[in-house]
Amino acid sequence: MKKGYKFLGISTVLLIFLLNACNCASAGEPFSDIAEKAQKAYADGQYHYAIELYDSILKQGYTSAALYYNIGNAYFKTNQMPYAIWYYEKARKLAPGDESINFNLNLANTLITDKIDALPKLFYVRWWQSTYGLFNTDTWAKISIILVFLIFIFLAFFLIARSVTFKKLSFFLTLTFFILAIFTLIFAGKQYSETYKQQSAIVFSPRITAKSSPDENSIDLFVIHEGTKVIIQDNLGEWCEIKLANGNVGWIKKSLVKTI
Repeated sequence: MKKGYKFLGISTVLLIFLLNACNCASAGEPFSDIAEKAQKAYADGQYHYAIELYDSILKQGYTSAALYYNIGNAYFKTNQMPYAIWYYEKARKLAPGDESINFNLNLANTLITDKIDALPKLFYVRWWQSTYGLFNTDTWAKISIILVFLIFIFLAFFLIARSVTFKKLSFFLTLTFFILAIFTLIFAGKQYSETYKQQSAIVFSPRITAKSSPDENSIDLFVIHEGTKVIIQDNLGEWCEIKLANGNVGWIKKSLVKTI
C-alpha cells in the first residue's frame, strides 16, 4: 500500500483546497479543518478515527474522488476490503483515469476471496473502453465545448480569410476539430451511461449463493464472497439479478450488496 499512502497526502491537500474553495462548513467546524484532522489521524495510524472524520464530511453532502480515495485507503489499513473496494470504485467513477485509484483498487481486489477473470474482449473493444475511460463525463463535456468554440473560431477565419493557403488551413482545422468534437460527445455519452445508468455493486456478505430465480428454493448456481463487484441487471422485490465479470448470472438478496 506504499503507493496509496504516498498519494494520500496529495489527495488530502487537493481535498482541503476544494473544500476551502467551496466555502462550505459543517455545523461548527469548516470541512477543511476536518480534512486536516483526518489526514493527521491517518498519518498517526488512527485509521478508524480518520474514517469517522471523513464520514462526517460525507454526511454534510460533500463528495469528491479524493475524499472517496482517502476513505478507501483508511478502510484498506483496517483490513475492511469490501468497504475499501466500494470507496475506490466510487472514486474511480469520478476520476476513471486516475492511476493511484486504479492501482489501489487492483491491489485490494487481489486480497479478496474471489478472483474472477473477465470475459476476453477484442483488442479494438479494449482500446475503445480505455479511451473513453480516460476522463469522466464532465471532463469529456468540457473538452467538447472547447472544441466547438475552436470550430467557430476557425470557421470565422475561413470565411474572412483572403489567402487561399490560410483558407485551406482554416478549413482543415475546422473539420479536424469537428470530428474530434463528435468523438468527445460520444465518449461523454458512453461514460455517462456506464457511470449513471449501469448499476454496479459490491458484495458485503461473507458468502452468498446465487440462485437461478428470485426464490430461496430455486437452484443454486454459484457462490460469491465479500468484496466482489457485480452488475445489477434487474430488480424484483427484495431480490436483484446480478452479472459477474465472467458472464455468470444469478439472483441474490439486495440487502447483501451496496450499490456504487
